[in-house]
Amino acid sequence: MRCFLLVLLCFFCTPIIAGPLTNIEPTTIKPNTQALSLNNISMFYFDYEGEFRSAFDFERHSYHFRSINDINKKPKISIYSKWAYIKLDNQSNVKEWKMSFGFPRLAKLSVYKKLPNGWQDLLNLDESDPFNKRPVQDPQMYVPLNMDIGENTFLIEYQTFANAPANLQIHTPENYLEESHKSLITNASLTGVVAAILLIVLVNLFFNRNSTNVFYAAWTFLFFLIVVDTAGFSFQYFWPSHNAFSGQFSIFLMATVPLFHLLFVRGFLQLKHYHPALNKVYVAFIVLYTITVPTALLLNTVYFNLILSTLVIPVFVYTCSWSIKQKGPGMRTFTFSLINHLLFLNIFTILGASYGNFIDVFDITSFIKIGYLIEVLLFTIALALQHKSLQSRLLNQLQHQVHALNQTVNTKHREVSYKEEKLKEKEEKLFTDLSHELRTPLTVMKIQVESLQYNIVDNVQDSYNKLMSKIDELNTFIDQLMLVTDDKDIASLLNKKPTNARVYINEVFQTCISEGDPKTSKFTITNKLDSSLIVTLDKQTIENAICEVVKNALRFGGEGVEISLNTYLENDSLIIRIEDSGMPLSYEAHQQLFQPLFREEISRSTLMGGKGMGLAVCKKIVESHDGQIESHNSLLGGLCIEISLPMNNELTFKTERAS
Repeated sequence: MRCFLLVLLCFFCTPIIAGPLTNIEPTTIKPNTQALSLNNISMFYFDYEGEFRSAFDFERHSYHFRSINDINKKPKISIYSKWAYIKLDNQSNVKEWKMSFGFPRLAKLSVYKKLPNGWQDLLNLDESDPFNKRPVQDPQMYVPLNMDIGENTFLIEYQTFANAPANLQIHTPENYLEESHKSLITNASLTGVVAAILLIVLVNLFFNRNSTNVFYAAWTFLFFLIVVDTAGFSFQYFWPSHNAFSGQFSIFLMATVPLFHLLFVRGFLQLKHYHPALNKVYVAFIVLYTITVPTALLLNTVYFNLILSTLVIPVFVYTCSWSIKQKGPGMRTFTFSLINHLLFLNIFTILGASYGNFIDVFDITSFIKIGYLIEVLLFTIALALQHKSLQSRLLNQLQHQVHALNQTVNTKHREVSYKEEKLKEKEEKLFTDLSHELRTPLTVMKIQVESLQYNIVDNVQDSYNKLMSKIDELNTFIDQLMLVTDDKDIASLLNKKPTNARVYINEVFQTCISEGDPKTSKFTITNKLDSSLIVTLDKQTIENAICEVVKNALRFGGEGVEISLNTYLENDSLIIRIEDSGMPLSYEAHQQLFQPLFREEISRSTLMGGKGMGLAVCKKIVESHDGQIESHNSLLGGLCIEISLPMNNELTFKTERAS
């Protein structure tokens, strides 16, 4: 009894399960019909599991067929077959129709026609077939569809790029030629427009070489290739014998173009400087897109790229809301281009029409072309506006720099003129001082010579001695003058040796004390140097310099002059300070104290001795040791000369530790 009920149940249920296709009424093709869309009048089955092998398995899967709007669409990584069941009632006189899919190529295509005794296999194409195997030699995919007068039933299996929905249509021969010519002209024109834009971009890149323009040029070039590929030109003209490679090429383009788009957007908005947080998000997506490029080629699918392009939608939405608020040139146009990209490519093409087919957008290639064309035009305008602003700013900066350079040149010219005047004054003063210094000894020598000439001297030998003394004095003076006025560095002529600084300074100070008279001068010595300090210097020249300063203090300090000799270590420099209780000098005198032939008016008497060369020679000696010599008024009431010898490469020291 139970078996009988089960058989009865199966008997009644079987018609119900097989019912959807048996109840389909054929769509009438009227005599005046030129083209007919098949998507809304056909029944579809999306074979996600790959179970439907051929039309001969139709009976087992017929109950799966539904209208396009009733199909439960699922995202799939791999490409799957879509089956279309089409029933038409041909009431026109046209028997040879053309069927289109809205794609330049299909990964797989099979066409079957129902006959009274079963299905007739009309056409089979896959990725291994070359272009010349197509029954219709057109850049877009067209196949012939021969229909008898009356009812015709067809079963179509097709696989599309990224499982995108196809726009199934049939055309009369006249309408096919019209649509084919229109598509050819449109695609050729679009390719020419994009090629012109690409040329402009490349010219701009030549004159403005930066990373943003490089990324934009690469992105535009990829868009150009996408237009050529979606138009069907690449498969027809570039590699007609390699249909599989054509599919790989399309995958490469679709996987790579978002990468350069993100790089360009990041560079144009300068997110690294103006929005570091958003910049990190873009960098993360750029890394992910870079990884998906080889993944897509390896797995022969752009599924993961589509997922990534879906996840980036919120980032683009935020970027648009942020960029529209910026005040930079071209930002508003750039935002509109990004909104266009978001609408046409991310939402309609990717989210809607690609994986999952959440939106039945059948003209997917048209959306791609339109979206990219509008975007590249707006991006180019935004770049032009930005470059125009940058050029204006650069021009203003250049004008400011030229003005500043002109001011600098004028300032330098005034400085040079001033230095030339000062040098001329210095030369005139030197000539005057030199004339004064030479006049006295020359006059004395002239008198001695005339006395010898006219035999009016009492002691000839004494006159000769005086004459030779003056000649020696002049030679010494000339040597000193040559030493302080010659630009030649005398450091290489010095005999520098390591010396115990404390012992050496004590010896020099004792020599200085011997120059004075205990009845008319008083010396005070303070030596704070460590007994283990070793210094490298020319002992004779430094001693001459210190003694010359002391002699000047004795010579011009007056009766009962007090002289203080101090030495200590300060900031890695050996300091030797010599002070006297003579008369202080004026500020102008301190500025010229170490110049050759300088003497204050009160000391120009030859009775005081000296020709104003001593301190100039001291300065030359100290500077040859990379040191400095300075002067100021002393607390003792007179002059203070301070010699500083640095402990550097030329003057090294070391501290010897006691054992």
